[in-house]
Amino acid sequence: MSTEVNVSSEVQEKGKPSIFGFITSPVVQFEKMKSSPVIWGPLLLILILTAATTILAVYTPQAKEALQQQKEAGIEVNSTFSMIGGVIAVVATLAFTSLILFLIAKLGTGKTTYRQMFSLNLFVTFITAIGQLINTGVAALAHTSANVTSLNGMVGAKGAMGGVFTSIEIFSIWGLTLTAVGLQKVANVSKAASIITVIILFILGAAISGVGGAASEALKGAGL
Repeated sequence: MSTEVNVSSEVQEKGKPSIFGFITSPVVQFEKMKSSPVIWGPLLLILILTAATTILAVYTPQAKEALQQQKEAGIEVNSTFSMIGGVIAVVATLAFTSLILFLIAKLGTGKTTYRQMFSLNLFVTFITAIGQLINTGVAALAHTSANVTSLNGMVGAKGAMGGVFTSIEIFSIWGLTLTAVGLQKVANVSKAASIITVIILFILGAAISGVGGAASEALKGAGL
């Protein structure tokens, strides 16, 4: 009986990773990813989630205000070109961030391929894309800011601190945690190196959000 269970387990681990199974059993999917990294299915799903988020974003207070300002300034935005540009931007960002993960894995003496890191990045991005869809959907329905799952959703800070608090967000932290686990399971990076990596990524993200928040408030103060 035990032999049959072991054989069944080995066959399961050698199968293709499931993007939906990643929500409840990420470690199992990472193990499968080592031998069978998948790209196209997860990429298509992310693009669909991104498109849905983009459509919902039009109905948020921030988007309505921006559209009104564009109309007053006589600026016309072609929705088709915007959508195509968005798709290109998503794919380019995924390709670039996957390259960063690949280089980090190599520096951390990990054994991996770019395809494996691309697949890992897609699965993690699937989680954060769900978060963006939820936040944008709530913002569109409740006419609030799109940061309900972040610390700033409770604090409501402005400027640089608002940007930093916005980066402390449930789905982003979930994604960073999964990235650390994925680097260990897929690329055989040490636990210490993977934790240091995600801490650095979080600090960089918080810093960028802080600068963006400060710039946004400065532009508002200038009437722009």
